[in-house]
Amino acid sequence: MRRSALLLLPALLGLGCGESGRVPDAPEELQVESSALSAVFSGTVLDSNRRPVPNARVTVNGIVLFTNSAGAYSVSVEGATAGYRIDIRKDGYGPVNQFKISGELNQVHVLGRAYIRQINPAVSNQIVDTVSGIRVEVLPNSLGTATGTPAKGTVVFSIAPHDPATMPGDFTARNSLGQTVALESVGAVTLSAVDSLGNTLTLLPGATMNVSLPVPASVGGTMPACVLNATCRTAMWRFTPSTGLWNEQSANAQFNTQGTSFRITGIRNSTIDPADGLGTWNADIEHTSPSCSIIEFVNIPLDCYNPPPGTTPEPGIELAFQQQLTSGAPWSKSAGVRSSASFIVLYNLRGNTPLDLSAEFPAGAPAYCAGNLSITSTPAPSAGFPVYWATGGATRYNTGAPAPTAGYPKDSSGNPIDFADVATGNHPCSSHIYLQTHP
Repeated sequence: MRRSALLLLPALLGLGCGESGRVPDAPEELQVESSALSAVFSGTVLDSNRRPVPNARVTVNGIVLFTNSAGAYSVSVEGATAGYRIDIRKDGYGPVNQFKISGELNQVHVLGRAYIRQINPAVSNQIVDTVSGIRVEVLPNSLGTATGTPAKGTVVFSIAPHDPATMPGDFTARNSLGQTVALESVGAVTLSAVDSLGNTLTLLPGATMNVSLPVPASVGGTMPACVLNATCRTAMWRFTPSTGLWNEQSANAQFNTQGTSFRITGIRNSTIDPADGLGTWNADIEHTSPSCSIIEFVNIPLDCYNPPPGTTPEPGIELAFQQQLTSGAPWSKSAGVRSSASFIVLYNLRGNTPLDLSAEFPAGAPAYCAGNLSITSTPAPSAGFPVYWATGGATRYNTGAPAPTAGYPKDSSGNPIDFADVATGNHPCSSHIYLQTHP
C-alpha cells in the first residue's frame, strides 16, 4: 500500500503525495538514528536562484537540525499517525512550512530571498521594498532579543514578501472564535531582524511597528470589493510554525483599494517561537466552508513517471491546478507527483467552484502513457472535458460540497486520510478524480 504526504499549493489549494527511505550519500552529521524512529525526510534547501542555502534551520516534529554547506539535510523521526510538520527558515529569507503524512526523500525546498537593509535600531527607520511595495516603520528602541535585551549596533532588517505560491502552511487557520477556517490571501510578508551577534530580534513588550502591505499582482493587484464593503470577513493573521496554523491577530488592520495597513505590537510572556522573530503576517479573506478533492492514480506504469534510463529523484507527472479567487482573478500552480503517490488531496478549496486540472507526462515518457490516459471524475466533468493531447490531458470539474472542517481531511477516526480511507470512501471529500492508463 502506498502512502500519501503533503506538498503545499497556494491560495486554497493543497496537494498530497509521498515516499520513504534514505537519501544516498546524506551527510553523516545530519543523521538522527534510533531503532524506534520510522519516518525519514531528506532534501535540499535552495534560494530563488537555485543556489544552496547552508545553515538553514530545519525542524521536523520538533527535531531541529541545520543544512550543510550544500544545503542538504536528512533526518529520521518517530512515526506519527497525525502526520509531520516540516519548517525551514533562515533570517533573510521567506520560510517554508509543510505538512506531510509520511516520510519523503529528495525534496527540494526554495526559500525566497528577502529585501535586506542595515539600520540603526536607536533611531526611526522607514524601510521600503521597492519591488513588492511593502513599507515598514521601525520606531526607535523597539527591537530586542527574546530575553528582552534592547538591540544595539547595526541591525540587518529583512522584508520577504509572499504571494500565495510562497506562503508557509496550507492556509488552514484558527480565528478569534476558535473556529478552524481556510484563508485566501490578499497580501503577506515575513519580517525579520538580526543583530551583529546573530541574535534573531523581536519587538520589545509594548513596542509597535507599522506595516503597509500591497495586494500582490498575482492575485489581482487590487483589493476585492467584498473586503471593502465588508461582505466577506477579512482579518490579519500570524503564522505559527510549530502547528502550521494561521492565528487571527488584533492588529488594527485598515483595508483600502491597493492593500492593507496594520500595526504589530510586542507582547509580554510570548509563547511565540523566538526563532520566528517578527513573524509572518497575512491579510486574508476567511472561508468557513472549504471543500476537498481526491485525485487518484490508477495503473500508471513507472516509465510514465521516470522515463528510461531513469533519474533520481524521478521527474514525476506534472499536475497543474487553476481555480478562480474571490477577486475573480485566476490562480494556478503546478507540481511534480512521483510514482510513490497513489493519490493526492486538494483541500481548502472554494466549495462548489470549477477547478481545472491537467496532467503532463515528463519529457521522454513512452507514447503509451498519454495515449492510454483516461481522466474521469465525480461529479462528472464540465461540458467539453476531459481533453487529451500527445503528452497529457486535462479536465474541469466542480469541487463539490464543503467538507466538515478546513485543513487536511480526516477519516472517521480523526486521523489524516490514507490510501485505505480513499479506497473505502472513509473521507469527507465531495469530488474524486481518477487518472488512469488502460492496457
